[in-house]
Amino acid sequence: MPVSDDVVVNAYRFLFGREPENQDVIALNSKAQDWQDLRNAFIHSDEFKNGIAQTLSLGGKAPIGQHMNERDNDVEVHCSPEQLQMMFDGIARNWKQFGDTEPHWSVLTNPVFFKDKLPQYLDAFFAHGQIDVEHALSYLARAGLPATGFDRAMDFGCGVGRLTVALAPHTRSIVGVDISPSHLREAEKTMAAKSIRNAKFQQIRMVDDIDGLGTFDFIFSRIVLQHNPPPIMAAIYRKLLGVLRPGGVAVIQIPTYLKGRPFSVDAYLSGDAPDMEMNALPQHEIFRIIQEQGCITLEVRECTDLRDIHGISHTFVVQKVEAMKEKKRGWFQRSRNS
Repeated sequence: MPVSDDVVVNAYRFLFGREPENQDVIALNSKAQDWQDLRNAFIHSDEFKNGIAQTLSLGGKAPIGQHMNERDNDVEVHCSPEQLQMMFDGIARNWKQFGDTEPHWSVLTNPVFFKDKLPQYLDAFFAHGQIDVEHALSYLARAGLPATGFDRAMDFGCGVGRLTVALAPHTRSIVGVDISPSHLREAEKTMAAKSIRNAKFQQIRMVDDIDGLGTFDFIFSRIVLQHNPPPIMAAIYRKLLGVLRPGGVAVIQIPTYLKGRPFSVDAYLSGDAPDMEMNALPQHEIFRIIQEQGCITLEVRECTDLRDIHGISHTFVVQKVEAMKEKKRGWFQRSRNS
């Protein structure tokens, strides 16, 4: 199905950083079979390749495969419940302020999403979310799992509903979860404006609130956990995997290494954290959580979300299996006793 003119215009803005030359080139590119076909045409164009080459010639680095020989990764992950809540409260205050002032920009920190420019670029904002969701669903399809028709899904760190909008058609119901009430109000307005009726939103005030959200067969979170201190990242990830249903899948992006950025709980709580902080959770901690929560890893993909920050980011695709094994053991035991 040919893409719309709006999708073509947004592709020019995001991939080339400019407007299309004229209506003729928009009409020509709108004949692409779908958005994937359009994207492939753009990224294989001379203009895109020359832009990448110029970046590298000016001292830029390829976004994938960096920091292979780094050995220092001094990140403290464990703390007391009281310290965890102090960190959580600080993050909540910062993000409420972002929601009160620049909610869309705080989700995608591009100047075009400031309030004064937002009306012109709002379609691009949500088109970007559609691409993210399509990538997430592709992980499931590659693993031989259903990539649509979920019973209950969660968009964790939903912000203003950028991913919720794109996920809603694929699930019977979806819950958008965030710590910022101001972001959630914007998300509810978005759902009403787009006539999306299967989404609801929930604010959490502590990590343990995740336990009260119920269970889910699909959980998606992207460019969210990175804005929390590592102990909160670990605690949230553990809780999210804990509310997966047997056979359910979580697709969650997490930075796993930031060069020259150690983390100490005491230093963090005694200092002034930046308004929008960036942190990493080491991979060995992530794999430990996956195992303890009865999940298996289906795919790990290094991604480019950190942009010009020197570090590594990964998307982890994991499936809950422990309860499935228990069910099979129970069936085997009953069969032996019958």
